[in-house]
Amino acid sequence: MDESHLIRIRDEWGASHFERAPPDVLHGLPLPPDATPLLRAIGLPTGPAMALTLFLRFENVNIIHEPRALRVLKEADFEIGSAFPRVGNPDLDTWIDLRQFVVLGEVQHDSGPGRNTRLLCIDGIRGNVWWVYPTRPRNEQSTACFSLNSNVTAYLASLLAYKCFREKWWELLQRFADYDEEVPIDDPAYVREAEAMHAQFLERLQAADSTHFTGGFWEDHAWNEHILMHS
Repeated sequence: MDESHLIRIRDEWGASHFERAPPDVLHGLPLPPDATPLLRAIGLPTGPAMALTLFLRFENVNIIHEPRALRVLKEADFEIGSAFPRVGNPDLDTWIDLRQFVVLGEVQHDSGPGRNTRLLCIDGIRGNVWWVYPTRPRNEQSTACFSLNSNVTAYLASLLAYKCFREKWWELLQRFADYDEEVPIDDPAYVREAEAMHAQFLERLQAADSTHFTGGFWEDHAWNEHILMHS
């Protein structure tokens, strides 16, 4: 683990927003080798709210990191499928073990906690960061898992890229539009700056996690943001 890289991520984000995981919480958890020192050294960001709000294609969600309440998936108040400790997906079940998943927090629909809440997890086998969805009554066997990043450092770097992009875009809007008006999509100056900003966003996301970027969550999300910039 490159601790100086982690410190740069924390400081660029804003160190006051990071909360570290206590040693007694980390003890005994099946975390990958890079995750334990990261969670002990810098922890996870718990704010600001805008940086932890994702505007997805069909929903908006709020990421809630819980560094002081880390626990294994089975200890979470969560509906797990009958295939546990597998997920009921033939491709994933060749290696996955939900007993080795550690809950980093929740991802809630912006209407609040409920059936759309999923857990943010890291697996202790490959170190990937996941969204894990509760089992639905119509499909009692499978547990849906969606991979975000290859490791927790890449996850934080991707979140930071999103935070910086959102802040710069908001500054751009303030220069080109009143709050009560639509985004000025026809203004050539706005379009030029917005496109350059989005291209930089894509580059930064790819640099954050090159192995998981193409065809992955963050590339897809970046193009959702592109739609918002021009709608």
